[in-house]
Amino acid sequence: MILWGFIFLLAGLLTSLILFLNNLGGMIDRLQALGFGGYVEAFFDTANLNAGKVVFVIAVAVAVLGLVLYLIGRAKNKGEKNPIIPAKVSKFFRDVKGEFKKIVWPTFGSVVRNTGMVLLVCAITAALIVLVDLGLGQLVDLLVNL
Repeated sequence: MILWGFIFLLAGLLTSLILFLNNLGGMIDRLQALGFGGYVEAFFDTANLNAGKVVFVIAVAVAVLGLVLYLIGRAKNKGEKNPIIPAKVSKFFRDVKGEFKKIVWPTFGSVVRNTGMVLLVCAITAALIVLVDLGLGQLVDLLVNL
């Protein structure tokens, strides 16, 4: 329950923050004129209801549900070792850090060589497509003019 609460809380908060800030671009003049309070009032104006605002409200509800589940899970596990971040989540990030240490980055010379090969293959493919297109175009002209 703690893990699901943590996941819902994190997902809801991130989604609602992204949607709230995404709507900021269209209302920059109101933000400058009325301040942040005017922006919040305009964001929650029911006359301009759109799908983004509905998804925002759902994301906030998911975040609240996640907070409730997380707190209930922590209350149930009172006697156990009860970290703030669930053990599975912290293990995941430790594993990600370990995998990042295993990455072998290419040298500059190999990047330049590989980029050149990709560009060469793209040019050859483009030339082949142009030649086939010209040939098929001539064939169609020949068949149409018979």
